[in-house]
Amino acid sequence: MKTEYTLPTELASGLINNDWSFLDYINDIEYNKIIDQFLSDLDDEGLFCYEIKDDNRFEKYHDLANYGVLACDCSTFIFN
Repeated sequence: MKTEYTLPTELASGLINNDWSFLDYINDIEYNKIIDQFLSDLDDEGLFCYEIKDDNRFEKYHDLANYGVLACDCSTFIFN
C-alpha cells in the first residue's frame, strides 16, 4: 500500500540514501530527537521511503508539524 507524507525536503538524503549528515550541519538536539521519533514511528508501521516527488513548496502544515517542526520547504515523500 502506498502512503504519502508531506515532509521537510531536507529529509530526502536521509530517507532515500540513509545519509543523515545534514543533521550534523543543523546541529539541533531537539530536531534530532524529532527525526529519531519519526523514524521509529515509520519503523513501527513497516514503512520505507522509495520515492520523492519533485514538488518542493513552502508548507505551514505538514506531517512533522505534530512533532513540533515549524513551517518549512516540503516535498511529497512516498512510502511503501
